Amino acid sequence: MYKDRVSVKIESKAGSEEAYFKEQEQKQIKKLRETASKESNEKYRDEHKYHCFRCGTRSLAQVDKGDIKIDICVNEDCGAVHLDPGELEDILKNEKVVLGIRKSIFSVFT
Repeated sequence: MYKDRVSVKIESKAGSEEAYFKEQEQKQIKKLRETASKESNEKYRDEHKYHCFRCGTRSLAQVDKGDIKIDICVNEDCGAVHLDPGELEDILKNEKVVLGIRKSIFSVFT
């Protein structure tokens, strides 16, 4: 009796039919995962649209001032201000816009 075990692994050669189909399956799986992830992210965004990130309630109001749109939570206990990427830089570029936005924000609470 032999005490040593022998392990044999058969690898497909590059360019073989098996390797081609394996590569195609991996591409399909990757594409399916990307699609599922994208759909999941879109569904999450749709379900949580207008929800405040701070208090979690569906209480965001949008204030438009020129090209800038700011989301403000109108929940009495919160009042969080939500900015999209790049909006803070746009606001800080123009002092008149800052004053106008400030008036718009505070008008929601008065």
